[in-house]
Amino acid sequence: MIFVNSPLMQDKIIDLLNNYNEDNVTFEFVDKQGMKLRFKTSSDDPEAAAKLAKSAIKAQDWGTVLFFQAAAE
Repeated sequence: MIFVNSPLMQDKIIDLLNNYNEDNVTFEFVDKQGMKLRFKTSSDDPEAAAKLAKSAIKAQDWGTVLFFQAAAE
């Protein structure tokens, strides 16, 4: 399980990660608690999955200026 904290662009983050599928790593949106978005991941290493999520978000045009945090739970 990983989480992404972001006050902005939550719908875009959910859409991006729900459709992510690289190196046999996928994410599935679980729930939202305030600005905390929680995702299940197919990865055996949640720390590595959180880094992948962070990289995927930063690779977006809107992600380069977004203040957010991604980490394993």
